[in-house]
Amino acid sequence: MGARYTELLHGTKGIQLPMARTDWAENIYWVYGIVLDDDVPFDAVEAMARLANAGIGTRPFFWPMHEQPVFRKMGIFAGERHPNAERIARRGFYIPSGMALRDDQIERSAAAVKELLR
Repeated sequence: MGARYTELLHGTKGIQLPMARTDWAENIYWVYGIVLDDDVPFDAVEAMARLANAGIGTRPFFWPMHEQPVFRKMGIFAGERHPNAERIARRGFYIPSGMALRDDQIERSAAAVKELLR
């Protein structure tokens, strides 16, 4: 699934794709997340709404720990800023993922993402 999405979305202007591997880890693609570039004029919430209108399900990225309501209420992480976590939480989202995803579903989702960024 991950390799197919990467093949279809590689070179798409306006998004950052997940890395297949680093020096210390290999991506198992249990989810496939993309991050909107800063010059894209809308955020992940808007992107997910537009994709929903095209019949593509999405999920938001995990929210940073220092912004979790339960921790804020407890005063944990008070006054902390973590710009990278904040940025990807607001600009990142997951497109349909899973081992049962058929190739035609992956192609349809990738096409919708490309259309979103035109």
